[in-house]
Amino acid sequence: MTKKINPFLLPLFRSGLFIIVGLLFVTISNQSFEQASHWWSVIIVICNVITIILLSIIFKSEGVSYKKVICYEKGNKNIKETLLIVLIMILLGVGGMYVFGLIIYGSIPLTMIQPVPVWIAAINILLLPITVIFAEMPLYFGYSLNRIKQISNNKLLAIGYPIFFYALQHSFIPLLFDFKHILFRFLSFLPLMMVLGIIYYKKKNLAQLMIGHAVLDLATAVQILMMSFCKI
Repeated sequence: MTKKINPFLLPLFRSGLFIIVGLLFVTISNQSFEQASHWWSVIIVICNVITIILLSIIFKSEGVSYKKVICYEKGNKNIKETLLIVLIMILLGVGGMYVFGLIIYGSIPLTMIQPVPVWIAAINILLLPITVIFAEMPLYFGYSLNRIKQISNNKLLAIGYPIFFYALQHSFIPLLFDFKHILFRFLSFLPLMMVLGIIYYKKKNLAQLMIGHAVLDLATAVQILMMSFCKI
């Protein structure tokens, strides 16, 4: 029974985790939600570590491994295809934020690029991309999508369920209880997640998507570091 519940529960858990850790951070740091939003990259690393530990436990209990979930095969590299996926992710990721930012706010919100202590920003250049790629795509696509397909034999459910929650988790990064912010973040990432879900369902090559996501996260982490230097 647990094996049938986990693929549906884990995507929901991931969104709940961001809310819980965000609330705990605000409480412990005694900051406002606006002030705490500057620390979103630290909060997401904490959530990623928790997610990776949980996934490792679940994978072990079900007799699979990260390598099997990712479907990585040594020597199986298509550089041109990987670069194309990276380009698609950049265009959809940035484009989604611009389009829905203009629709909802009339401008482009800059809540994601906020300064933190420089040493933390420097560490996060490594931690943010690495923890994200091993927490998110193995959960939503490598595990949840495939398991839901096996359980339900329903293509739309298998693709749509993880996509919805993958986009939804971004509504709580950073955690701000503002309807426009939540809607903006969800809609901004929904087109990207839809395309990635379809690509994965057809290609079953999670490693390429993970590389693309790492590039996006690395670019964001570098921008945060630059902003942090400017605020010294």
